[in-house]
Amino acid sequence: MHFSVLTTAALAGSAMALPSLPSLFSRQDAKCLTRAEAKDVVDIYVQLIANYTDEVCEKYCADEFVDRSDSINTFIFRPLGEPTFATKKIFMEAQNTNPPFPVVIDAIDAVDCEAVALRWHATFGAAMKPSRGITIIGTTKRLGYPQITSLDVEFNSLIWLLNMGGNYTWEG
Repeated sequence: MHFSVLTTAALAGSAMALPSLPSLFSRQDAKCLTRAEAKDVVDIYVQLIANYTDEVCEKYCADEFVDRSDSINTFIFRPLGEPTFATKKIFMEAQNTNPPFPVVIDAIDAVDCEAVALRWHATFGAAMKPSRGITIIGTTKRLGYPQITSLDVEFNSLIWLLNMGGNYTWEG
């Protein structure tokens, strides 16, 4: 196969006009989470569940914060599909009355521009069985640093019930 000098020059010129592959796939948007910021957001999530303080919530939960979990809704007698804690204030009130749970992060599975997906487990209480869960954390960087806008949390609520000292009977 022979290329003419003009063909070679044309290909070289067009290659120089294209952005490099790394720049095509990198996120230049300052509003998007970096991997390091995603890890920080997960650490904040753990604090909110395992070592709650109003100061952390005030700073790192956005004003429009909402928490959704049908797993939790079953325990607090809220209708499935409705927000569990519809506002930051309601979440703060609940966290101030809830005992801390020893959340262990198993993996951060995905980081998107404004979301982090993770798997975790918590072993505690009467049964000391690991209840496994997943959380999707929605974020914003409107104030220049990541804040949590939403939590979507689901977990093995039957194991959680046993850990809280409850029981269930399987009727098949």
